[in-house]
Amino acid sequence: MKQVLLVFHVIVSALVALLGRNRKIGYAWSFVLCLVLSPIIGVIIILFSKKNDAVDSAEVPKDIQQN
Repeated sequence: MKQVLLVFHVIVSALVALLGRNRKIGYAWSFVLCLVLSPIIGVIIILFSKKNDAVDSAEVPKDIQQN
């Protein structure tokens, strides 16, 4: 029974950590936090984490920057 609960906890943690893929915290840290704390607390931390903006990582051409 304990193994079933452990497997369930790991699967739920992995699914919740998918929310962290596009955030500053990232998938790996989200997964670790969900495993160590709990998936519910992990969701709260992930949702308070800042989102990654696609615009921040893209280069803006110089002619557009001048406007």
